[in-house]
Amino acid sequence: MSTLNILLVDDDRILVTTLSHGLRRAMGKAISVVFCASGLEASALLATQAFDLVISDLHMPGMTGLELLKQTRRDHPATSLVLITSYATDALAEEAHQLGIGYIAKPFEPALLVQLIQGLIQSAETAKINAGIENAPRRVTLEGNENPGHFVDKVCADPAVPNS
Repeated sequence: MSTLNILLVDDDRILVTTLSHGLRRAMGKAISVVFCASGLEASALLATQAFDLVISDLHMPGMTGLELLKQTRRDHPATSLVLITSYATDALAEEAHQLGIGYIAKPFEPALLVQLIQGLIQSAETAKINAGIENAPRRVTLEGNENPGHFVDKVCADPAVPNS
């Protein structure tokens, strides 16, 4: 069983913690989650590590989640992307759809996010098979995650971003 590596980007620490625990319980497979509190932190991390999935809030300091996901789509086309927002609009939903980005409005039930993620992952795997790509995108294995049931959380370390 391979580990699903998720980058979760949101400046709301309570939401990040809640989503992380909810995803672990609901995904039915081993996952590792790395947190970042801003799009700029996430962008820097994505330059050095690959992730299977990036979930980003829309409104954050410095760089919006949509800007982050557009950049990620350009630089890491095999990465599945999800935009979450409290500021849902039809235009934003359409733009996300056109970019191939999953979209979900807050508040939402964790089961809805899990369903969206599973659909994106299945679509990505089907596209790889159809394209004849045998090796999936590079997977990041975090230290201590040799046991598929063991989860490791890491937080982006940016001294400019408070931990509370």
